[in-house]
Formats: sequence, structure tokens, C-alpha cells
Amino acid sequence: MLIRKLFKAEMAHMVPGAYTRRCHYLHGHSYKFELFLESDKLNPAGMVADFQAIKDMGFNDFFDSFDHAVMLWNKSPLARLSGKLNPRRHLVVPFNPTAEMIAKSCFLVGQAIIKTCRPLSGEEKVEVERVIVHETETGYAVFRSADLKKDKFPPVSFHKWEISDGIKADWKGETWYKKVCQFFQKKSL
Repeated sequence: MLIRKLFKAEMAHMVPGAYTRRCHYLHGHSYKFELFLESDKLNPAGMVADFQAIKDMGFNDFFDSFDHAVMLWNKSPLARLSGKLNPRRHLVVPFNPTAEMIAKSCFLVGQAIIKTCRPLSGEEKVEVERVIVHETETGYAVFRSADLKKDKFPPVSFHKWEISDGIKADWKGETWYKKVCQFFQKKSL
């Protein structure tokens, strides 16, 4: 059984080296993040997982991190200015923040949340099947579990992300974050 949870965010980024000059410079999008979870076992209430439990185990905090934030590649000249561009809400990541790499990172972080955080609604054997990142109404990127086998994209290295204190202050808790960082350090993802 496959279930889907949708998250939304308004975020700015830049994609150095992009073919489209508009994408090369700092700009924003209304993102939609579709998280697909699957399991062949239902919880005691007859669900793969309760949608509120999904949010509460760390997914809501993670996806909210993107909202009204600026995401920059740590190799971008603007990365060192992230605290001035958006002092409260910025993310500096070790990859060029294309829709493809954001989809991969959401998939891997989602997978780490599922593997490291305690089930809240009696769910069992739940896996992230895919993540779709809609950058615009007409364009999106998908990262699927099948893509892991042939993945040659740069590592996500979530434990190396610079996440502003303002973003962290808006989280309900940091337990999920600490567990996910430890997971990434052990797995070298």
C-alpha cells in the first residue's frame, strides 16, 4: 500500500551554472514536496501510518525548514553571505540545490527519519518509496527507491548542512535532527 503526504514551502535558491540565466541567480519558487510511503503491513488502525504521526516524527520540521528560507550551495560565493541575505532562515548545503538534488536529499532524509525515529502510530515496515519535488507547476524531479541502486549524484551529507538557528527554533524538537545526522555520519550518504 502506498500513501502520500504533501508539504509546501516558499523558498529561494540559486543554481550556479544553470542554462537558464534566471535560474543561475537568486530567485524563488512555490515548492510542493510529495512524500510517498509504502508498507505491506497496516497499523492497528488500518493505516500504513497516521498522517499526523508522519508529521510529528520529524517530517513536518524537516519540510518546514525550507519555508521562507534561502538555500545555497556551499561553493556559491553567496554562501558566506547567507546570514545577511536571510538571517533567520537559511540553509547552506554541500550540493548545487537543483530540484533533482533537493528530491534526493528529501528522499534520503525521509528514509533516515523512518529508520531512526520511533513509530508513533504503530506503523511497521514503512519505507520511503519516492519523493517528488515540484519546483514549478510545470516541472518537478522524482527520486525513487529504485534510483538508489544506480545513484551517481553527489552525496547529500545532511550532517554537514548549515541550518540557521531561526529554522531550528521553529522545530517542535531536535530529536529527529540529531538521529538523522548520526545516521548520515555512519552511512556516509
